[in-house]
Amino acid sequence: MTYKVLFLNPLKDYVGRLVDSAPEGFEVTVMPPGAEVSQMCREAADADFLISGVDVPEEVFRAAKKAKFIQYMSSGYGQLPISVLNELGVPVAQMKTHSISVAEHALTLMLTVLRRIPASMQLMREGKWRQDLDEMSYSELYGKTVGIVGLGNIGRWVGKVVHHGFGANVVFYDNAEIPLTVSELIPARPVSLEELMAISDIVCVNVPLNADSDKMIGREELALMKRTGVLVNVGRGEVVDERALIECLREGRIAGAGLDVYDREPLDAASELLDLEQVVCTPHMAGVGWENVQRRIATVWQNFDAALRGDIPSGVVTATKRAASIPVA
Repeated sequence: MTYKVLFLNPLKDYVGRLVDSAPEGFEVTVMPPGAEVSQMCREAADADFLISGVDVPEEVFRAAKKAKFIQYMSSGYGQLPISVLNELGVPVAQMKTHSISVAEHALTLMLTVLRRIPASMQLMREGKWRQDLDEMSYSELYGKTVGIVGLGNIGRWVGKVVHHGFGANVVFYDNAEIPLTVSELIPARPVSLEELMAISDIVCVNVPLNADSDKMIGREELALMKRTGVLVNVGRGEVVDERALIECLREGRIAGAGLDVYDREPLDAASELLDLEQVVCTPHMAGVGWENVQRRIATVWQNFDAALRGDIPSGVVTATKRAASIPVA
């Protein structure tokens, strides 16, 4: 028996690798970005499995009445029509492989801001060698308090790296209950969001976007930060009030920011964030890397195998956890 796998809105780096790695018994049909919705619906109608990129129309999922499992290729699943997928009773899994890449990127942003790398490079471009070097404006990560907003997979990696690798103290805030064994492993101390903002030298935001997290870090929260504090956001741009952050940075009420996500993407080239010396911006790239490509592709086939065996695939976010009975060849 051959299972039809429909790959919707794929990222180009994944297409060839995923098709070439398909196990025996799986046939992959690729629907590239820009495909007509009607064509996607026709292909989805007889698909056994779906692999979904972002921005797939709701009606395509509704058309996939035969699909037993859907693998979403992103970590943040706020764009998915979860209520529709719950109604259809099909398990859908987010991709949980990129925690390492994003955590390392968060750490890179922290160190780049603390060590003022972009400003130092600009001085060198101007032919200045250690001129106007104000040692009081450079800082270490060692011994700092890192406040992690969202102690999920990414937050846990950040916590482990900064604590065990850099000797930082870790506190965290999460509106979900975090098992004591998890926080002790880092170790990390739970605090309120207000306390976290007030005592942290670096605030690292990792939460996904939802009704509870939208503008979670606003004017009031930013006002609690130390003047020497740094804000890093590798979660979702909408979690931070971007206008309030710009005002805060412009007025010198915090020392800097490292940002990979923004309220609107792509970030406008005229954004004031790009003109602020104490801000480091990257183009929503924290999760990229060839190692992560390999992990994601391996996860797709592992999750399909789990669904066929009647097990719960990794990262399921829908109410339905197990696929309905799937005929096995």
